[in-house]
Amino acid sequence: MPRKKKETANQFARETGGPAGQAGLPAYPIEGGAGLEHISREDIIIPRIVLIQPTSQIEGVEQGVFYMNLTGESFDTVEAVFLKVTKGRVLFAEDRTEQKPLCGSSDRMKPSPRFENPMAALCAECDYGKWNSKKPPGCNETYNLLGVMLPDDIPFWWSVKSTAISPTKRFISAIALRPQKNLFDAKITMRSQLVTQPGKKYHVPAYTLTWLKDSSLYADLYTKYSHEEIDRTFVAEEAATTNGQDFDWQTGEE
Repeated sequence: MPRKKKETANQFARETGGPAGQAGLPAYPIEGGAGLEHISREDIIIPRIVLIQPTSQIEGVEQGVFYMNLTGESFDTVEAVFLKVTKGRVLFAEDRTEQKPLCGSSDRMKPSPRFENPMAALCAECDYGKWNSKKPPGCNETYNLLGVMLPDDIPFWWSVKSTAISPTKRFISAIALRPQKNLFDAKITMRSQLVTQPGKKYHVPAYTLTWLKDSSLYADLYTKYSHEEIDRTFVAEEAATTNGQDFDWQTGEE
């Protein structure tokens, strides 16, 4: 069970004003309580969890915790079942004071529609996505995993880039290399691990995998959420930041 630490004083407001009625997003009813009869999937924004770094500047949030940045909740440990993974890209300005990304993609093929002035029409044509001699691309690769948090099966996005990609690829590989195994056939426990190197410290996720005896519930949830796209969550986060809620986009999601 994830251990909830505290809600911060400077919480993110719950956003419900993201783009609705997108293609591939059926508006079926949400199985909620009384008073939610007219709320459908297109009204709901799935929150995103990030791992807070020593350089993050989020008031009241400790480094090394998992932070749900639409609700303001933080966790020492997260237990989850992941339903699907997508691969994207994100480009930040060299000026570290500029927190929002300049460009990005949710499929590594083309820039996301939320960027009004993308760097190129296609990712393959973009100079920021190419190596320059020994200098790595300025546009970072990302992995975006859609999961449900246990024990309540609350959906969330988990985004990783930079130093968090290697451990994430290892746990995904441990599942993918087994014949007939689905991503949702395993429970994943996530903890934070501090890495200390000369001149810098940072946290990376550490994963523990446990095979489920019965994953039929999560097969159903996969069908339910398989059409979800992370861009709807990014749009809600940007709206929250515009409305005065501060989030360090670069250092809060490595």
